Amino acid sequence: MLSALKGATVPCASLTERQRAQLLALMQVCYAGVSAERFARDLADKQYVILLSARRSGELVGFSTLRVAEEQVEGRTVEVVFSGDTVIHPDYWGQKELQVRFGRFMLARKLRRPLRPLLWLLLSAGYKTYLLAVNHFPRTLPRHDWEAPAGRVSFVHSLAARWFGSQYDAARGTVRFGSSHYRVRDGVAPIDRAAAAHPDIAFFAKSNPGHVDGEELVCLAEIRARDLLWALTELTMKQLRLWTRRGLKWMGVGARA
Repeated sequence: MLSALKGATVPCASLTERQRAQLLALMQVCYAGVSAERFARDLADKQYVILLSARRSGELVGFSTLRVAEEQVEGRTVEVVFSGDTVIHPDYWGQKELQVRFGRFMLARKLRRPLRPLLWLLLSAGYKTYLLAVNHFPRTLPRHDWEAPAGRVSFVHSLAARWFGSQYDAARGTVRFGSSHYRVRDGVAPIDRAAAAHPDIAFFAKSNPGHVDGEELVCLAEIRARDLLWALTELTMKQLRLWTRRGLKWMGVGARA
Protein backbone atom coordinates (compact mmCIF):
# COMPACT_ATOMS: atom_id res chain seq x y z
CA MET A 1 0.00 0.00 0.00
CA LEU A 2 1.37 3.38 -0.99
CA SER A 3 2.13 5.95 1.67
CA ALA A 4 -0.16 8.91 2.21
CA LEU A 5 1.15 12.26 1.03
CA LYS A 6 2.12 15.28 3.05
CA GLY A 7 2.24 18.76 1.58
CA ALA A 8 3.80 22.16 2.14
CA THR A 9 3.39 25.50 0.36
CA VAL A 10 6.64 27.45 0.09
CA PRO A 11 7.98 30.47 -1.82
CA CYS A 12 9.63 29.45 -5.09
CA ALA A 13 12.64 31.53 -4.09
CA SER A 14 13.29 29.12 -1.19
CA LEU A 15 13.69 26.04 -3.39
CA THR A 16 17.09 24.37 -3.34
CA GLU A 17 18.86 23.27 -6.51
CA ARG A 18 18.16 19.66 -5.57
CA GLN A 19 14.45 20.37 -5.21
CA ARG A 20 14.37 22.17 -8.56
CA ALA A 21 16.00 19.16 -10.19
CA GLN A 22 13.42 16.85 -8.57
CA LEU A 23 10.55 19.02 -9.86
CA LEU A 24 11.98 18.90 -13.37
CA ALA A 25 12.34 15.11 -13.19
CA LEU A 26 8.70 14.77 -12.11
CA MET A 27 7.55 16.84 -15.07
CA GLN A 28 9.53 14.62 -17.41
CA VAL A 29 7.77 11.52 -16.07
CA CYS A 30 4.33 12.67 -17.26
CA TYR A 31 5.10 15.22 -19.98
CA ALA A 32 6.97 14.97 -23.26
CA GLY A 33 9.22 17.78 -24.49
CA VAL A 34 10.13 19.19 -21.08
CA SER A 35 13.38 21.16 -21.32
CA ALA A 36 15.29 22.40 -18.29
CA GLU A 37 15.42 25.92 -19.74
CA ARG A 38 11.69 26.22 -20.38
CA PHE A 39 10.85 24.74 -17.00
CA ALA A 40 13.18 27.19 -15.23
CA ARG A 41 11.55 30.15 -17.03
CA ASP A 42 8.07 29.00 -16.05
CA LEU A 43 9.13 28.51 -12.43
CA ALA A 44 10.70 31.98 -12.28
CA ASP A 45 7.31 33.47 -13.21
CA LYS A 46 5.61 32.03 -10.09
CA GLN A 47 5.81 33.08 -6.43
CA TYR A 48 4.73 29.88 -4.66
CA VAL A 49 4.88 26.13 -5.07
CA ILE A 50 2.94 23.34 -3.33
CA LEU A 51 5.30 20.42 -2.66
CA LEU A 52 3.96 16.89 -2.17
CA SER A 53 6.04 14.18 -0.52
CA ALA A 54 5.43 10.55 0.44
CA ARG A 55 4.73 10.58 4.16
CA ARG A 56 6.93 7.57 4.97
CA SER A 57 9.91 8.05 2.67
CA GLY A 58 9.90 11.81 2.25
CA GLU A 59 10.31 11.36 -1.51
CA LEU A 60 9.06 14.33 -3.55
CA VAL A 61 6.26 12.97 -5.74
CA GLY A 62 4.25 15.99 -6.87
CA PHE A 63 3.97 19.75 -7.01
CA SER A 64 1.97 22.70 -8.32
CA THR A 65 3.29 26.22 -8.97
CA LEU A 66 1.23 29.35 -8.26
CA ARG A 67 1.29 32.92 -9.48
CA VAL A 68 -0.68 35.67 -7.69
CA ALA A 69 -1.62 38.91 -9.43
CA GLU A 70 -4.01 41.83 -9.07
CA GLU A 71 -6.29 42.69 -11.99
CA GLN A 72 -9.10 45.16 -12.70
CA VAL A 73 -12.61 44.06 -13.61
CA GLU A 74 -15.06 46.83 -14.41
CA GLY A 75 -13.16 49.25 -12.18
CA ARG A 76 -12.86 46.81 -9.28
CA THR A 77 -9.66 45.17 -8.07
CA VAL A 78 -9.68 41.37 -8.06
CA GLU A 79 -7.00 38.85 -7.12
CA VAL A 80 -6.13 36.17 -9.64
CA VAL A 81 -4.29 33.00 -8.66
CA PHE A 82 -2.84 31.17 -11.66
CA SER A 83 -1.97 27.48 -11.43
CA GLY A 84 1.14 26.77 -13.45
CA ASP A 85 2.95 23.46 -13.81
CA THR A 86 1.13 20.76 -11.87
CA VAL A 87 2.03 17.10 -11.71
CA ILE A 88 1.66 14.10 -9.39
CA HIS A 89 3.50 10.87 -10.07
CA PRO A 90 0.97 8.32 -11.44
CA ASP A 91 1.68 5.98 -8.52
CA TYR A 92 0.03 8.55 -6.23
CA TRP A 93 -3.05 9.48 -8.23
CA GLY A 94 -6.19 9.50 -6.14
CA GLN A 95 -4.57 11.28 -3.20
CA LYS A 96 -6.28 14.51 -2.07
CA GLU A 97 -3.37 16.31 -0.44
CA LEU A 98 -2.80 18.66 -3.39
CA GLN A 99 -6.44 19.77 -3.40
CA VAL A 100 -6.39 20.30 0.37
CA ARG A 101 -3.18 22.34 0.25
CA PHE A 102 -4.46 24.42 -2.64
CA GLY A 103 -7.74 24.99 -0.80
CA ARG A 104 -5.88 26.18 2.29
CA PHE A 105 -3.77 28.53 0.19
CA MET A 106 -6.87 30.01 -1.41
CA LEU A 107 -8.62 30.30 1.95
CA ALA A 108 -5.67 32.25 3.33
CA ARG A 109 -5.80 34.60 0.32
CA LYS A 110 -9.55 35.05 0.77
CA LEU A 111 -9.26 35.79 4.49
CA ARG A 112 -6.64 38.48 3.83
CA ARG A 113 -9.24 40.50 1.90
CA PRO A 114 -12.68 38.90 2.36
CA LEU A 115 -14.52 41.46 0.21
CA ARG A 116 -12.11 41.30 -2.73
CA PRO A 117 -13.16 38.84 -5.47
CA LEU A 118 -10.79 35.88 -5.74
CA LEU A 119 -10.44 34.14 -9.11
CA TRP A 120 -8.55 30.99 -10.08
CA LEU A 121 -7.06 30.85 -13.57
CA LEU A 122 -5.93 27.49 -14.84
CA LEU A 123 -4.97 25.90 -18.13
CA SER A 124 -6.29 22.39 -18.63
CA ALA A 125 -4.48 20.11 -21.06
CA GLY A 126 -6.05 17.09 -19.36
CA TYR A 127 -9.50 16.42 -17.96
CA LYS A 128 -8.25 15.67 -14.44
CA THR A 129 -7.11 19.28 -14.03
CA TYR A 130 -10.40 20.54 -15.44
CA LEU A 131 -12.39 18.42 -12.98
CA LEU A 132 -10.54 19.97 -10.03
CA ALA A 133 -12.29 23.24 -10.85
CA VAL A 134 -15.76 22.18 -11.95
CA ASN A 135 -16.20 19.61 -9.17
CA HIS A 136 -15.72 22.17 -6.42
CA PHE A 137 -16.50 25.61 -7.80
CA PRO A 138 -19.90 26.05 -9.49
CA ARG A 139 -18.93 29.38 -11.04
CA THR A 140 -16.25 27.97 -13.33
CA LEU A 141 -16.11 28.85 -16.99
CA PRO A 142 -16.43 27.19 -19.34
CA ARG A 143 -18.75 24.42 -18.18
CA HIS A 144 -21.77 22.71 -19.70
CA ASP A 145 -24.26 23.53 -16.95
CA TRP A 146 -23.58 27.23 -16.22
CA GLU A 147 -23.53 30.29 -18.45
CA ALA A 148 -21.10 32.90 -17.16
CA PRO A 149 -22.01 36.61 -17.22
CA ALA A 150 -20.81 38.47 -20.30
CA GLY A 151 -18.47 40.62 -18.21
CA ARG A 152 -16.72 37.56 -16.81
CA VAL A 153 -16.30 36.08 -20.28
CA SER A 154 -14.85 39.34 -21.60
CA PHE A 155 -12.45 39.51 -18.68
CA VAL A 156 -11.04 36.02 -19.19
CA HIS A 157 -10.58 36.72 -22.90
CA SER A 158 -8.68 39.97 -22.23
CA LEU A 159 -6.63 38.38 -19.43
CA ALA A 160 -5.62 35.40 -21.57
CA ALA A 161 -4.75 37.65 -24.49
CA ARG A 162 -2.46 39.78 -22.28
CA TRP A 163 -0.83 36.89 -20.45
CA PHE A 164 -0.43 34.46 -23.34
CA GLY A 165 -0.36 36.77 -26.38
CA SER A 166 -0.64 35.20 -29.82
CA GLN A 167 -0.62 31.74 -28.27
CA TYR A 168 -4.21 32.35 -27.11
CA ASP A 169 -7.02 31.49 -29.54
CA ALA A 170 -10.04 33.52 -28.42
CA ALA A 171 -12.41 31.69 -30.77
CA ARG A 172 -11.57 28.33 -29.21
CA GLY A 173 -10.78 29.59 -25.71
CA THR A 174 -7.52 27.65 -25.71
CA VAL A 175 -3.79 28.25 -25.51
CA ARG A 176 -1.46 26.46 -27.90
CA PHE A 177 2.17 26.91 -27.00
CA GLY A 178 4.97 26.51 -29.50
CA SER A 179 6.46 23.20 -30.49
CA SER A 180 9.05 23.57 -27.73
CA HIS A 181 6.37 23.40 -25.04
CA TYR A 182 5.61 20.13 -23.32
CA ARG A 183 2.48 18.00 -23.56
CA VAL A 184 0.99 15.11 -21.62
CA ARG A 185 2.70 11.85 -22.55
CA ASP A 186 0.70 9.32 -24.52
CA GLY A 187 -1.17 6.97 -22.22
CA VAL A 188 -1.22 9.38 -19.25
CA ALA A 189 -4.84 10.07 -18.19
CA PRO A 190 -6.39 9.26 -21.59
CA ILE A 191 -10.09 9.87 -22.21
CA ASP A 192 -11.32 6.31 -22.65
CA ARG A 193 -14.91 5.24 -23.31
CA ALA A 194 -15.82 5.16 -19.61
CA ALA A 195 -14.38 8.63 -18.98
CA ALA A 196 -16.06 10.06 -22.08
CA ALA A 197 -19.46 9.12 -20.65
CA HIS A 198 -19.02 11.65 -17.83
CA PRO A 199 -20.75 14.93 -18.85
CA ASP A 200 -17.96 17.18 -17.58
CA ILE A 201 -15.26 15.12 -19.28
CA ALA A 202 -17.29 14.96 -22.49
CA PHE A 203 -17.65 18.75 -22.40
CA PHE A 204 -13.91 19.16 -21.85
CA ALA A 205 -13.09 16.90 -24.82
CA LYS A 206 -15.55 18.79 -27.04
CA SER A 207 -14.27 22.20 -25.93
CA ASN A 208 -10.61 21.23 -26.30
CA PRO A 209 -10.23 18.56 -28.98
CA GLY A 210 -6.58 19.57 -29.35
CA HIS A 211 -5.72 18.46 -25.81
CA VAL A 212 -4.05 15.33 -27.19
CA ASP A 213 -1.52 17.62 -28.89
CA GLY A 214 -0.95 19.78 -25.82
CA GLU A 215 -3.59 22.44 -26.43
CA GLU A 216 -4.86 23.86 -23.11
CA LEU A 217 -8.36 25.04 -22.23
CA VAL A 218 -8.43 28.40 -20.44
CA CYS A 219 -10.61 28.13 -17.32
CA LEU A 220 -11.56 30.73 -14.72
CA ALA A 221 -13.22 29.83 -11.42
CA GLU A 222 -14.72 32.25 -8.93
CA ILE A 223 -13.61 31.24 -5.44
CA ARG A 224 -16.47 32.03 -3.08
CA ALA A 225 -15.88 31.41 0.63
CA ARG A 226 -18.80 29.00 0.98
CA ASP A 227 -17.68 26.91 -2.00
CA LEU A 228 -14.12 26.83 -0.69
CA LEU A 229 -15.14 25.77 2.84
CA TRP A 230 -17.43 23.07 1.46
CA ALA A 231 -14.65 21.78 -0.83
CA LEU A 232 -12.15 21.67 2.05
CA THR A 233 -14.63 19.82 4.27
CA GLU A 234 -15.38 17.29 1.54
CA LEU A 235 -11.71 16.73 0.76
CA THR A 236 -10.80 16.36 4.42
CA MET A 237 -13.51 13.74 4.91
CA LYS A 238 -12.25 11.83 1.88
CA GLN A 239 -8.74 11.90 3.32
CA LEU A 240 -9.99 10.60 6.67
CA ARG A 241 -11.88 7.75 5.00
CA LEU A 242 -8.78 6.85 3.00
CA TRP A 243 -6.57 6.84 6.10
CA THR A 244 -9.17 4.76 7.98
CA ARG A 245 -9.28 2.12 5.23
CA ARG A 246 -5.49 1.96 5.21
CA GLY A 247 -5.37 1.62 8.98
CA LEU A 248 -7.90 -1.21 8.96
CA LYS A 249 -6.04 -3.02 6.21
CA TRP A 250 -2.72 -2.62 8.06
CA MET A 251 -4.33 -4.16 11.19
CA GLY A 252 -5.78 -6.99 9.15
CA VAL A 253 -9.39 -6.01 9.74
CA GLY A 254 -11.58 -7.47 7.03
CA ALA A 255 -8.81 -9.76 5.75
CA ARG A 256 -9.65 -13.35 4.91
CA ALA A 257 -8.63 -16.00 7.35
